[in-house]
Amino acid sequence: MTLPAWVQTSGFDSPGTRLPERVSAVWSSFLLLGDALATAVAVLLVALPVHAVPAACLLVCGAVWLVGGAHVSYAVTTRDAMYHAAAAVILAAVPVLFVFIVIGGLGVLQSIAVLPLAMILLSGVHAGIHVMRYGGSAPQATNDSVSPRAKRRVASLGFRTPKRAVDAAIGIAAFVLLSPLMLVIAIAIARESGVPIFFTQERVGRDRHRFTILKFRTMQPNAGSAWAAPGDERITRVGAFLRRTSLDELPQLINVLRGEMSLVGPRPEMPEYAHRFRSTIPHYDDRTLVDPGITGWAQVHAERNLAPGDMNSVVPYDLFYVEHTSMALDLFVAVKTLAEVAFHRAV
Repeated sequence: MTLPAWVQTSGFDSPGTRLPERVSAVWSSFLLLGDALATAVAVLLVALPVHAVPAACLLVCGAVWLVGGAHVSYAVTTRDAMYHAAAAVILAAVPVLFVFIVIGGLGVLQSIAVLPLAMILLSGVHAGIHVMRYGGSAPQATNDSVSPRAKRRVASLGFRTPKRAVDAAIGIAAFVLLSPLMLVIAIAIARESGVPIFFTQERVGRDRHRFTILKFRTMQPNAGSAWAAPGDERITRVGAFLRRTSLDELPQLINVLRGEMSLVGPRPEMPEYAHRFRSTIPHYDDRTLVDPGITGWAQVHAERNLAPGDMNSVVPYDLFYVEHTSMALDLFVAVKTLAEVAFHRAV
């Protein structure tokens, strides 16, 4: 699609620009107008009354703004723009339902139906505008180092306290909801290859403190700690499924509840590999300024099935996360993780 010259020359993005990217007033207006129209269409398609449109548009557009979708972009690919929209709708879900059902007295099923429909429509809007902005180019999503300002910020109680509170709240809810699934997985592992059910290993966490990580065992008992590769004969049939779907990571919710990990952050490394990387990769230790995570910026952008030699290309993603970490970025990474895992593309 060709844009008018006044839009193309509005001083907005250039190929290869770094993220997070400040969105110009022109594009911000396009995004918010498109989001408002998409939300209005979603409300009307589920047959809610016209007077529900203003509240829905205000809440959803506000959520888009909070996750950065209309003024700061983290989108590297077209799919990323869709994940921004999905994150915004998830953030708006509770207030939208509260306003519609509790205050407005509107139908429960209709009010709930607005959300997935709005998510689909907003995703299309964001994806289309992303293509209009970039064409075939994409901004960079990595950092060479972490600034002193970011180091002070991630070390402050103002950053760590709310992040820990969110991790604990979501971790508890996720653990309770996923307990039946984890029980089924444990039984499947025990029936195929016996015990132990869990794989435990020492890892390096925040500030280089060591802790024991928990995973569902995906290899034969006593398989050793050598780095696994695709097609590894030590991997069991159940283990292959767990690895493909990333369900082997679920016990790390316990690490999150213990305060050893976060839901989102750089992946924790084994001490022997961390020692090697520390001496060969510049600024490697900066990735330990924050809690390690079950998923992270590197996991949703770098290749899967990495080998130790690939760490040079992974660390810049981790440094990007430390530099720009925020609740909005965590929500974006979480939404992208769920989508990518569902299609077996990442993590």
